[in-house]
Amino acid sequence: MLFNLLYNLLVIVLGLSFGSFLNVLIYRLPKEQSIVFPASYCPRCNKSIKWFHNIPILSFILLMGKSNCCKTKISLRYPLVEFISLSLWVWSFSNLELNNQIIFLIMSSCLVVILFTDYNEYYIPLELNIIMLLTCLINFYINDFSGFKYHVISLFLLSSYFFILMSVINYFLKKESMGYGDIILIGVIGFWCGLIDSLIIIFVASIFSIFHWFFLKVLSKNKDIILPFGYSLSLVTIILYIIKFTLQIDTNLF
Repeated sequence: MLFNLLYNLLVIVLGLSFGSFLNVLIYRLPKEQSIVFPASYCPRCNKSIKWFHNIPILSFILLMGKSNCCKTKISLRYPLVEFISLSLWVWSFSNLELNNQIIFLIMSSCLVVILFTDYNEYYIPLELNIIMLLTCLINFYINDFSGFKYHVISLFLLSSYFFILMSVINYFLKKESMGYGDIILIGVIGFWCGLIDSLIIIFVASIFSIFHWFFLKVLSKNKDIILPFGYSLSLVTIILYIIKFTLQIDTNLF
């Protein structure tokens, strides 16, 4: 019983700590800053944040949502990302075997970062797409190569199709409809999930984006609402992966 308690505590600490690191990536990658140096600092006054003011979720609560140095409001994104990371770690260690835990946590963590960078900055870090691609390759090498060809075909079919679609739409509309980051992300998702699952993800993400756009349109009455597609792809991929595994739904062809 003591072992289980310590084990669960370790998972919680790791999930929260990793969530704090994801916040660093979300803030610094779009600004092309080092993710190592300097240490955590206040984005408003640039003063270093002391370690006891940087405890995931707890510090936000104790500081009542304001920085200790200049009393600037701390974005709700910070505790939200930490809570999402914690939830992913708890779910992963409760439902997956060790190999799949590592793969899922790397992939889902990258997708969480992309979700927020794309939504806030219209930016999908190429580094994260590369990390996810390499993670998938390692996954196939460690677990099973039997479906490798199917997943490679999924990658090239989806990325090629959406690249052609983007080029045609951009040509006729004379403006950018999608970014290359979206195309690469779609290819990586296809490589990880396979063709059928990826098509479902793209469809659901498209419907979600339409409803989100309509919701914002009604609230703001702004004629120029632009929603990035990468954020909805990332969100839907994580949710559908969890649903599929939890319900043991088999949608792959091979």
